Amino acid sequence: MAALSALGLVALAGLAPAAQFGLSMTRIHLGPKRSVETVTLSNQEATPLAFEVHVKRWRQDADGKWQLVPDDGLVVHPLILRIDAGGDGKVRIGTLSPTVTAEAAYRIELNEIPDRTQQFSGVRMLANISVPVFVQPDGAAPRLALAVADVGAHEAKIELRNLGTGYSEPGDASLRVLDANGKAVHEARMTTNYVLAGAKIPLLASIPAGACSRVASVELKVGDAAPLVAPVSPETRRCAP
Repeated sequence: MAALSALGLVALAGLAPAAQFGLSMTRIHLGPKRSVETVTLSNQEATPLAFEVHVKRWRQDADGKWQLVPDDGLVVHPLILRIDAGGDGKVRIGTLSPTVTAEAAYRIELNEIPDRTQQFSGVRMLANISVPVFVQPDGAAPRLALAVADVGAHEAKIELRNLGTGYSEPGDASLRVLDANGKAVHEARMTTNYVLAGAKIPLLASIPAGACSRVASVELKVGDAAPLVAPVSPETRRCAP
């Protein structure tokens, strides 16, 4: 089971520790072959837990920022989940439109409901879990591409685009800014975020002083995939300080 820390979204509401629990999965895929999935939450506390469940449609804007809006594209039951101490609770998540031509991304948010009957010496942190759900066509897969939007005296603005039919998951990446001879003028390690199908996220690379005019291309290697390379066109170069 995955721990809460694997999800990356926790609402800090005080000083006392948040509830301890596990999840049977942290990413859900739906489609023509599987229109319903069940997620199990295991309560590792000695007291009952309760969660309010919400469905949000998940998109990325032109800057790669998440846009989450309420949506009825998924069917979720129950909307209030109560779990006994040391017990398990199940949430069923399904789609009424399992056959799609383009991936639809959602997030299921489970917001812990405070137990007014429990007494705490401090203010209790409440868990806010966000589980991604993807309704996908058969054979959905990412297809990443790199583009250089702007090269300035001190940094290069890069876009990581997903031209495929499925999301690209977060991962470790290495970035290199190269001159015309393929020599690196700047190298950096980074972690890329989700890139939803049809979306793009911005990346920044530092340019050493005086190197702007020598920058010819940018290379990004994500995980074990082949490096993505984007040339620098003259119209994107702005080397004046």
